[in-house]
Amino acid sequence: MSLRSPLEGIGVVEGPAGLRLSDLTLAHREGVRGAGAREWLLSQGHALQDAPSQIVASGELGLVMSLSHREFWLLQPDSEASTGRPASEAVAAGVWPFYCQHSHAWLQLAGEPRAEIMAKLCGVDLSEAAFPLGSVAQTQVARVSVIIAAHQSENDHPVFSMFVDQSLARYLWEAIEDAMGEWLE
Repeated sequence: MSLRSPLEGIGVVEGPAGLRLSDLTLAHREGVRGAGAREWLLSQGHALQDAPSQIVASGELGLVMSLSHREFWLLQPDSEASTGRPASEAVAAGVWPFYCQHSHAWLQLAGEPRAEIMAKLCGVDLSEAAFPLGSVAQTQVARVSVIIAAHQSENDHPVFSMFVDQSLARYLWEAIEDAMGEWLE
């Protein structure tokens, strides 16, 4: 079985000031949830924040994004997605795997004007003062539900990673690309 991105063939949109919209849908991600998820991740060597709605670099293991006290996504932007299925049984007491590889597309927006671009589409203030690196929000962007995480890319540049239902990925891409218009002229 091969994986395909709903944005296949679109490519990358680039502009001045490091502006870049890219598709990371085929990068590896998985998750765990349950009452013991936090402790289990710590026992596996992952770095975690104390509060939910945070994203943190976990060394060679990629990024850990907490959506609640019991749900964590493990993101590896430099690794290819796995075609295998997750275990269907608990990985530890109170810890269940879940597979977010097929459910969500992963878009990444980099560049100096990223917060200004997103201000055209989202009611949440994503400026660095209000939404510093490490922040995660579950919100609406262009009227669709999106998870947005502010973090540093593998090149140590600030980015927004956005996760959206795969069926809405092309729509969100086009909305962001349209909002980028004034910087692309």
